Amino acid sequence: MKIISGKHKNRIIPTSKASEYRPTTAKLREALFSIIVSGEFFNSKPLDNAQTLDLFAGTGILSFEALSRGAKNATLIDNNLEHLKLIKKFADKIGEKNNIYCQLADASSLPKSNRQYNIVFIDPPYYNNLCVKTLTCLIKNNWLENNAIIAMEMEKAAKLVLEKFPNLHLLKEKVYGNSRLIIVRYEQN
Repeated sequence: MKIISGKHKNRIIPTSKASEYRPTTAKLREALFSIIVSGEFFNSKPLDNAQTLDLFAGTGILSFEALSRGAKNATLIDNNLEHLKLIKKFADKIGEKNNIYCQLADASSLPKSNRQYNIVFIDPPYYNNLCVKTLTCLIKNNWLENNAIIAMEMEKAAKLVLEKFPNLHLLKEKVYGNSRLIIVRYEQN
């Protein structure tokens, strides 16, 4: 699994053979970042100095892709300590050690936050309906900047009922193979 673009292009992300990953495919990552940088929904350089939050981080590929393309920093949350150790080791190897923060936690039930993020990646295990629980937690516990962009990957058959979230506005929804990509904007009342 390689970083697609930016200053770390073609760097290979390490993975643990003992872990069961379902990393975001290169095709879906390319589509996601193309949408974000297209200027269609956001300013022309939304990744420049972005504060990113990567939930259910796994390999950290989404954060490393964002950092490679100009994000200021990334907070990666996962409930697997081995994943986080590999992420830290790789960040150190590519010179991003000071730009990442790893937290061992259940990303679907986070506490109140004193820091907000403007780009959020949610990529939970499929078939557990964790996106709804995670979105509810992020909004309730003050994790999102006004106008934050949230990109979610879920199984193709999953539906996200945005009417339950009046602060979220759908920007893009696409299906790629067995995955559904949903991008929303968070707007505070």
